Amino acid sequence: MARINLKKFIAEHYKGGVTARDVIREGITNSIHAGANEICVELFFQKKLFSDEERNVLDRIIISDNGEGFTQDNLNYFDEICTGHKDDIGGKGVGRLAFLKYANRVEVRSQLAEHLVEFRYTPDFKLEDVKRTKSSGSPNTRITISEPKEEINTQVAKLINSMCDDLRLLLFLKKQAGQIISVTFTHNSQQPFPVSFSFSADQIEALKTRFFEVGGETFDCYLFREEAPRKGIVAMLCADQLCVEEYQISKRFDICRYLISVTSTYLNRTSNIERQKLEIPKTDSDVDLVSPISREMLMPRIHDECLAMINETAKGDIDSFKESNIEKLKKYYPFITISSLNGDAAMLDADEIVKTYRAQQARREDRLVEDLIEGRKANFDDISHLASDDLARFIVHRALVIDSLAKMPRESAEEFLHNAILRKKSNGDDIRENNVWLVDDKFLSYSSIYSDATLAKIVREVGVETESKQKRKPDVAAFFSKDNEGHPNKLVIIEFKKPGADIYDNNKALLQCRLYASELVDRIKTVREVFAFSIVEIDDEFYRDMKRSGFKDVFSLSERVVYNDFATGSNDDIPLHLYVMPAASLIIDAKARNRVFEEVLRFNMTQHAPALTASPADPSPEK
Repeated sequence: MARINLKKFIAEHYKGGVTARDVIREGITNSIHAGANEICVELFFQKKLFSDEERNVLDRIIISDNGEGFTQDNLNYFDEICTGHKDDIGGKGVGRLAFLKYANRVEVRSQLAEHLVEFRYTPDFKLEDVKRTKSSGSPNTRITISEPKEEINTQVAKLINSMCDDLRLLLFLKKQAGQIISVTFTHNSQQPFPVSFSFSADQIEALKTRFFEVGGETFDCYLFREEAPRKGIVAMLCADQLCVEEYQISKRFDICRYLISVTSTYLNRTSNIERQKLEIPKTDSDVDLVSPISREMLMPRIHDECLAMINETAKGDIDSFKESNIEKLKKYYPFITISSLNGDAAMLDADEIVKTYRAQQARREDRLVEDLIEGRKANFDDISHLASDDLARFIVHRALVIDSLAKMPRESAEEFLHNAILRKKSNGDDIRENNVWLVDDKFLSYSSIYSDATLAKIVREVGVETESKQKRKPDVAAFFSKDNEGHPNKLVIIEFKKPGADIYDNNKALLQCRLYASELVDRIKTVREVFAFSIVEIDDEFYRDMKRSGFKDVFSLSERVVYNDFATGSNDDIPLHLYVMPAASLIIDAKARNRVFEEVLRFNMTQHAPALTASPADPSPEK
């Protein structure tokens, strides 16, 4: 028999690498083919140190079963590459090589009726390496895979749920043939997942079966359902009854989770030798006699057939999701015209609609820029629409920020608001990181804003002196707008105090704002006006004290807000406007200001919204 360089063969045929999911699936499949009906997968984790960080990594996998084990015939097959004894069930004869690709150590122990068979599987394995010991006992085969070549943080829940998805169709079809198979997973990872989890064919029922034809090939579909909190609609593309690729139809469907296993002799033929992907031509122009059906032709048909199965089985679920999806789109994306989708938003995820919308906007903007660059006549209606659409998205963004802040715990106000206005350690250069408009809409535009982490670097002397005198730096330290000559002329200071501070600490916060403003005004001679906001809780005692100091009430929809004018700088010639407010008032008032924009937006979108045509994307499914 011709020899084979097994190391090179593995390197050539597993270029994409092998995951724990691949290895476990191969081991379970071999157990099922060996007639086992009780299979156990044990996942052993070990704490290891990576760059001073301790991680819990998957260190060992043990797969055991009660199948026929390593009989002499099975040993002979094990010693041969590309065996043909499983051709009738789709076996490729190379699956076990995944063990060698994944780990440095693979050990086999198989108890037969009268013998115990033991050996270590390596690229140089020979039948002479097998150790046989006379021993009797119940059939049990145990494969231990250890010393993985890559150590990663394995998520147990994701791994086991993926395995169940991969095996669901195979276990269901075996049950129909009279074989009830149970797979038990155990682990010591201490992750939030049951320590022992059983997946049995008894639990698997197909709600509906269906077949359809494409290009002369028949495809069989099996509909399965998992209850909430699991969600989504996924087509599982199977080769030889095992899931090879997943095609996401809907990620947001939240009534339950529907899985549709799709199998066909065509999919069997297009699966690569490692059964890691389906090699289906992408477009109709790529097809040939061997692969006459393209993804371009097949995926939309699978999409429609899967949804038809669900509609026929549980129409209420789909109708409920349709209503929910439309309401979410109206709330969070009111600038997109839902009616222009001709009802197709029914099963379209909001993110797909928005992705299509944004792509259209980008194309419109690119065309407009090209016209301007080339000197062609620009369409002023397009300019107007682009501007209004951007404004609409910004208004919706503001509403989402405010809604998020409104749900925050009161005791966490300082941290939440600080990160909303400007993330700690941010230098403020990116406008998308800032929401200074939360304190007042006059701050919608600015030239730069700086937070505590970079203040000393930007205004080094002022920062050092301020910290030296006051023992701390302001939370959001400086906001500049510029005059006509490009010089900074306005300054904003925002200071947070944690809830529970007494009257002395609260008054200290007010004093810190004034002193810091004075220091900056003296060093930046072009500053002509300062706005300061002290975000503190205002109890009765603190309120009375501020009123005695000349603070005036400012209209607010909720709690008390007060204001006073001061003069700052060494010459007392720069006005300082100091506002004092609790976090709740800041959020409620910001929401009220934004509500005006939202109402105008919804009215305008109802009257004049641009048309949007969105259709489901045709993604190339990935495993």
